[in-house]
Amino acid sequence: MSGNRLKKIEITACITACILGVLFHFAYDWTGKNPAAASFFPVNESTWEHLKLIYFPILILSFLEYFFLQPSQREKFWTAKLVSTLTGMALTVILFYTYTGVYGKNVDFLNIIIYFVSMAAAYVLSYYLINSGGKSIWPESVSFLCFLLLILVFAIFTFYPPDIGLFREP
Repeated sequence: MSGNRLKKIEITACITACILGVLFHFAYDWTGKNPAAASFFPVNESTWEHLKLIYFPILILSFLEYFFLQPSQREKFWTAKLVSTLTGMALTVILFYTYTGVYGKNVDFLNIIIYFVSMAAAYVLSYYLINSGGKSIWPESVSFLCFLLLILVFAIFTFYPPDIGLFREP
């Protein structure tokens, strides 16, 4: 697969992930606030809960993307997805707390822009990491396991959030 084909796959996945994220924002309410859905969809307006809108769409689409890659690109796929997803999540937190700290207000329009910028950054980084030469820094099985362990982290912190700002509604 050429870099152009990978680029098309990543762009398509990014657009799809953004759409899923927007839909996922409302999914908890659509389920009637089902406790089983709480681990996967935001249950409140905290920054932490909104990180699910980055993580879960990328996770779902990563399983589909994997099968469109050449074996050589699969060798570092899960590491690329782990690093890029964590980067997108970190960027969300950094940008949100930077602008609200400077501006002093929480603005929905800016939050939406941050979401799309963070998602795009995650996919640009993913493309770069998958397309770059060299091997993964650790076995893909470790990256895959770490990527999946984030599901458990989201579940735990949804039901038992620490008493810090990241987990409070703004």
